[in-house]
Amino acid sequence: AAGSDAASPTAAAASAAAQVAEQAQLSRERAPSTIPSASGDNFMYPSENQFFTSATAKGHDLVPDEMEMVVAIHNAVNEQTWREILKYEEMHKAVCPTPRLIRFLGRPGELSPKAQILGLLAGRTAPFDRHDWHVDRCGTQVRYVVDFYDGKPNPERPVSIFIDARPEVTFGGLQDRFRMWARGLNIV
Repeated sequence: AAGSDAASPTAAAASAAAQVAEQAQLSRERAPSTIPSASGDNFMYPSENQFFTSATAKGHDLVPDEMEMVVAIHNAVNEQTWREILKYEEMHKAVCPTPRLIRFLGRPGELSPKAQILGLLAGRTAPFDRHDWHVDRCGTQVRYVVDFYDGKPNPERPVSIFIDARPEVTFGGLQDRFRMWARGLNIV
């Protein structure tokens, strides 16, 4: 009802998650990434406490005792995503030697056009997550579409994630995708 003092379900979930995180004594220590932000400082990764509280408030079922590993995997995936983006940005280093991440936006449940086409035509399994990473290429904003797929685990790597990062479909993005494809064929 209007004017009610009752907390929203989202606020109640966040509060409950914070209480569980506090009881589990999850770390509040944040680790720096190697990813430069628009401010020039590197992005900071969320602490175990922040990650747990945020994810459980969004309805994810996490086990507090596993948070150290979950956060380590999350951070490693973000670092690898940045390295994948830098492969494209390398083609622009004469114009911009130091691209910076402006922000990234999680879009879970929203399939990219490429993921939709590969699922429909090739029967590929849908990615488990999608992000849009917005990069500052020394004054030019470039959006990268990132699909995260379950990879092929093996005894040496029980957790495997395939990261498909590429520039969005624009004239410049398509040029970069073609150049990257041609590099893979060793024709440029």
